[in-house]
Amino acid sequence: MKIYKIRKVYPLENMVLGVLFENGVFKKYDVSRLIPEIPVFKQLENRNLFCKARVDFGGAAVVWNSEIDLSEYELYKNGVAWENPPVADVPVSNLVEQFRVLRKKAKRTQQELADKTGIKQSCIARMENGGRTPNIETLLQLGQALGYTLAWKRQ
Repeated sequence: MKIYKIRKVYPLENMVLGVLFENGVFKKYDVSRLIPEIPVFKQLENRNLFCKARVDFGGAAVVWNSEIDLSEYELYKNGVAWENPPVADVPVSNLVEQFRVLRKKAKRTQQELADKTGIKQSCIARMENGGRTPNIETLLQLGQALGYTLAWKRQ
């Protein structure tokens, strides 16, 4: 089974995570089921801490702090299909993924684009890893720095 990197995480009710993977698949994962086997997850019963879930750099895990994380493998393999996900995130996620592919194809680093556009490298990294949803101006600016423009096309 191919495992896909995590693009975005959604802390939902009752210790359930919603996860968007780079292939566009949305899954839900009940974190509470881990408590009997891995007691450190009991800390996530604190809603404030649970809501601090974020995508680790590279999309390899969801992390809360230095002690608590879940791998993309666990989330993808044991997550269940999310029937009504926030589909508004799909088009933006697809654009971000296309940008990331184009940046790598052009052999440009995040730092090179940061220097060229004035957008912080850390912001570009968070955007590519699903931790930040960019606005359209940011995507336009980054695309232009690579020599691309956004265009409408008929489906």
